[in-house]
Order: sequence, then C-alpha cells, then structure tokens
Amino acid sequence: MKVPRQIAVWGMVAAVSLAALTFALVRQNKDVRQRSALQVRTSSLAGSEVFREKGCGACHGPNATGTPSGPALRQRQSLSGLPQLVTAMWNHAPHMWEEMRARGLEYPALSYEDTSQIISYLYISGYADNGGDPDRGRALFARDQCVRCHTAEPTKNRGPELKSLAEAGDPLAWTQALWNHASGMRNKMTAEGIAWPRFQPSDMRDMFAYVRHAGSSADDPAELQGDPDRGWRLFQQKGCISCHALSSEATRMGANLGPERPLPPTFSEFGAAMLNHFPQMENAVQRENSDLPRFEDHEMTDVAVFLYTLHYLEPTGSPQIGKSVFAWRGCSRCHGDNAEGTREGPALRGRGRAYTAARLATDLWGHGARMYENSRRDGQAWPALQSSDIGHLLTFLNVSPEK
Repeated sequence: MKVPRQIAVWGMVAAVSLAALTFALVRQNKDVRQRSALQVRTSSLAGSEVFREKGCGACHGPNATGTPSGPALRQRQSLSGLPQLVTAMWNHAPHMWEEMRARGLEYPALSYEDTSQIISYLYISGYADNGGDPDRGRALFARDQCVRCHTAEPTKNRGPELKSLAEAGDPLAWTQALWNHASGMRNKMTAEGIAWPRFQPSDMRDMFAYVRHAGSSADDPAELQGDPDRGWRLFQQKGCISCHALSSEATRMGANLGPERPLPPTFSEFGAAMLNHFPQMENAVQRENSDLPRFEDHEMTDVAVFLYTLHYLEPTGSPQIGKSVFAWRGCSRCHGDNAEGTREGPALRGRGRAYTAARLATDLWGHGARMYENSRRDGQAWPALQSSDIGHLLTFLNVSPEK
C-alpha cells in the first residue's frame, strides 16, 4: 500500500508542477503578444515623410541614397531586421550627434510613432537598390539578345523601344512590365531559338540602370510606393496563395514565402528570381487550366513589400541573458543591476509599459545625447550593441522584477 501511495503523491506533485509551468508559459506568451499588439501600424511611405521632416535626409539624402555627409541607406544588410535597425541607430548615434553639432542642425525629437515609421522606412530602404552599372547592363542586354527586339529606335514587329522601357521608376516596376509581357516574349524567343535568360544577382539592377540611362531618365531611384495591406489582398486576389505558402505548416506546389524562408537581399534580385522561375510558373498554371496574373499600377511593389514585411518581426530572447547584456553594455551603472533605477537613472522595469524594438530605439534616442555627454565627461567609451543583444534586452525589460 505504501508504494501506490507514494506514486499518487508524486503524481499529484507532477500535476501541480505542470500546471505551474503551463501558467508561467501562458503569462510569458501573453507578455510577448502584448508587446506585439502595441506596435504602431507602420507604412514605409509615411516613414519617408517623417524621415525628411526630422532632417534625416539632410545627411542621408531625401530618398536615402546618401550624400557626402552620410551613407546611403539603400541596399544595406545592416537594416534587414528590427534588431539590426535598432543596433545601427544606437551605434551610429554618436557620429550623427557630432555631425549635427558641427553643421548646426537641430537635434530632432522622436515620438514612439515617429520612430516606428522611420524604422519601417529604413527597413524597406535596406532592400531598395541604390543605382547600378549601366555599362555592364548594356553588355548584359546584348548577351541575353534583348537588343534583337528592344532598341533606341522603333522597330517594326519588335518589342517596345528603350525609351518606353525606361518609364519604369524602379526595378520592381520594371519587373512588373517584364512580367506582364513575359508570356509573349517567351513565345517569340522560342520561335527564334533564343533561350530564356537566367539572371544572376546584380543583372537586373545593372540592366535597369542601362535602360534608364539609354532612355535619358533620371538616375536617382524613385521612392517606393508599396503598401503591405494592399499587397496581402493582392496576394490572395491574384491567386499567389494557391501555390505559395506563407507558413511552414502549409504545403503548396510553389516555394514557401513565409518568414522562415530568406528572401533575396534586394528588390532587383527579387525581380530576377520571379523572372528566372517564370517558365516553371507558366507551365504550372497551364496544367491547372489557369492564367498567370497581370499587375497594374504599383501592384507588384505592393506584393513584394508585403512579403518582406513578413520578416519584420519583434525579436525575443532570454531574460537571464538580457540581464547579463544589461550589465555587459554598462546600462546597469545608471539603471541598477535589475533595471530598478538609481539616483543616476530611472527604473526601466515594473513601470507598466511594454517595450518593443521601436520603443527601445525611441528611448535610446531620447536620452542618448545626454548619456553620450556623460560618458565623454567620465572618460567612458560609448557602449556598442550587437544585433543579438536586442531580443534578450527586450525580454529582460518586459519581465517585471517580481517575476
């Protein structure tokens, strides 16, 4: 009788422990969901306006293409995710403050919504192309035999002249124009014994630069107009979702385009990937007795921006590691070992507020200049963050001291 009673007691203890663990996990998951729910609805187009209003374009260019005072923000892998964005803003801040001081520029105040919109714009800009090599593009145009149909002068029974091709304002708009005519191009190429081209990573960008140059169009890239909300609706309406899954659980005949799958590092490479797979996609829809979708206005840009925003995720991590990072980076010197606050700095935990990456960036920017002056006065180096720090720091700050 004694052994069954011990088994019953241990079973009860295990059940209580499991219930406690489940409760803790549910509470932790609730914290994460609350943090995600507090995100500001962002738009890269709205972010571009804030970017210019706050004076960021004075150094980085009105379209983030760079100036002698600040680097281009387009085509930068350092802006390819929320942790990278927050880290870049923080680590680059001292240089920005020194530059603004030297040029007599006003230090801009950023609200939480301002920062969220700017980060959204910078995220999309990190995938936008920054120019190209028109000379290499000319060679590629000849290599792939595009010149047989597209020339500087109108040619009877051939494709549009270069001037009309140059009307596309960015690589995604050009990809859309090529996509809409790809079926006809493929038929004509097949009839003339020309193989469908296989684009390498920078080919589309350089060919677009050549077309724009040959068409006497402006060299400065156009502002991206993508809307992820419209992109999601189009992804469904155009039938993309019938072939391409957006989660690892779902299965489709096409590639999974969800957050688990890395996307091309630039929008021109995204366009190249679409055109490289056009023959297979056209064959697949023909087997299903369907038609390939056509895109109008900025629709392909909307779809592309939607797919890239699937990777715009709040980072998570370990509160234990976050506490160590908080000490390693010197934050605990002013805010206390547990971020409970000291005479030198306010408490950061237990204040009833949830931290997101944008909230962290806003707070860092808001009092970073004063911290920078204090660190210079005390002879301390500016604490550099790593992108892997952000998720751990956020998790640490979002778990109350009592927990």
